[in-house]
Amino acid sequence: MGLIKKLDPIIANKIAAGEVIEKLANVIKELVENAIDAQAKKIDIELQDSGLKMMRVIDDGLGMDEDDLLAAFERHATSKISSVNDLFRIKSLGFRGEAIPSIASISKMTITSNLKDSAKAVVFDNGQFIEIKDASLNQGTMVEVEKIFYYTPARFKYLKSEQYELALIQALIYQFALSYPNISFRLSNNQKLLFSSNGQGSIKNLMAQIYGINVGSALLDFQGQTRDFKIYGKTTKPVINRSNRQYIHIIVNHRVIQDTEIVQAILESYDQLIPKQRYPITVLYIDVDPLLIDVNVHPRKQEVKFSEKQALIDLIRSSISEVVKDKPIFQEVKNEDIQTTIDFTQGLEIKEENQTFYENDTINIQEEKRKIIPDLSYIGQYSGTYLLFQNDQGLYMVDQHAAAERIRYERYAKEMQINNQMIQTTIFPIRMDFPADVLTKLKNHKDDIENIGIKFDINDDHLLVKEIPLWFPKNYEDIYMETIIDQFSEDKRTSKKELIDDLAILLACKHSLKANHYITKAEADHLIKDLRQCQKPYTCPHGRPIIVEIKHSQVEHWFNRVI
Repeated sequence: MGLIKKLDPIIANKIAAGEVIEKLANVIKELVENAIDAQAKKIDIELQDSGLKMMRVIDDGLGMDEDDLLAAFERHATSKISSVNDLFRIKSLGFRGEAIPSIASISKMTITSNLKDSAKAVVFDNGQFIEIKDASLNQGTMVEVEKIFYYTPARFKYLKSEQYELALIQALIYQFALSYPNISFRLSNNQKLLFSSNGQGSIKNLMAQIYGINVGSALLDFQGQTRDFKIYGKTTKPVINRSNRQYIHIIVNHRVIQDTEIVQAILESYDQLIPKQRYPITVLYIDVDPLLIDVNVHPRKQEVKFSEKQALIDLIRSSISEVVKDKPIFQEVKNEDIQTTIDFTQGLEIKEENQTFYENDTINIQEEKRKIIPDLSYIGQYSGTYLLFQNDQGLYMVDQHAAAERIRYERYAKEMQINNQMIQTTIFPIRMDFPADVLTKLKNHKDDIENIGIKFDINDDHLLVKEIPLWFPKNYEDIYMETIIDQFSEDKRTSKKELIDDLAILLACKHSLKANHYITKAEADHLIKDLRQCQKPYTCPHGRPIIVEIKHSQVEHWFNRVI
């Protein structure tokens, strides 16, 4: 009946532009990727009015002749791939041949290029060819985009403010600079220089330039390798963290991607060293054979599918945790509102056979050698919550609840991980009533629950608990049983380790020394002694700091005793 018709190329390009180009930053991304694929070593990005009026990208790459210039405006015309097999070994950033025609369909676009001292310029407006002419340009290519979204007012309407759009472009150029530290990038807006990298390859210098000297000085190097993957990069010490995940950069074969599982692996590497909903500043580089990944997933190529992804996740988690786990992270008071770190290099042999936790809880921890809390002298308590200690270096404030919570958490976590742990039989079975649907779910998890030392029978509308672990505190049995049931009935956890971790945190929080509770000098000294034996004595299980240090020189400065 002739109802189905082939779309006009201009319409097809505008549709493609809707998938690829949503923001001004998307235009810059496509143009910079083309410059990188052209082997440029210097890339300048010039904007007028944050790109609303004009965007210009200039590179010193290979350049194009007249035929290639014209071909670049044709849809699915590309120099990156030539066969189906090439799709499985993609090394370039671009490969679909959609960007140039898509951008040209919603703007006025001029591409000037010089190949072997022969420069030409091609102009397209609203997807229509206007002219090709002689031009003057050094080796490389210059792309100018004007009147962006002029022909698609609905898209223009939904752009944010100039400053917002400019911020997105700045963040994008930061990512490119980190992905290609050997390329020099220069970004300006209205002739004002916003960013410039020297292309000398120093990741540390780039991160210090982007995020500040304090971040640059708090970076840790990590690396790891398996048969399929090689990873390396830099991440901040735990005390340097931010409120969102945009500070985590994942770069696969020089391509910036987004991947929630990898972000989660990075967070898990910090295991309780930073508070929840806080994120480290991390640049993670992943080198992998292109055959083992698929980048042809998302129109903007921001997602990648991995073969053997779990092996990659495990490698990331182990490599980063290895460098952050033993870093002292005392909070240090500064004039500025900047979190910094302090390093103690004292190493001691900790081989006491019986080490006592606060309130007569015991645990035995043996270690070869590690950095520890320095010697401290107790001088008092502030607000019934913060213990005050001193030494030659300065004043130390200890959150007594956070300290006691850390001590108890490690004790309970250790006890729950013991397979043949001691159990106690209840004199009378503990009856716990639950809806039938919850009890039905629990039948699938009965063995998992019994693995942590809890024996029970499931009836039509209730549980009968017959045995519980010996370490369950008296009068708290129902609280912890309810927590366990909730974890499994809602399928919130899939591993014994995660369940144990949550239970240990809850147990420690409920049963630890509280704030606004005054203690004696002996109890305070005992608390610090027990804290020294912890695997992670610097933060509570929630990631909050336990100790704040105020240097002696800082106190003297406050009182104008030093200049």
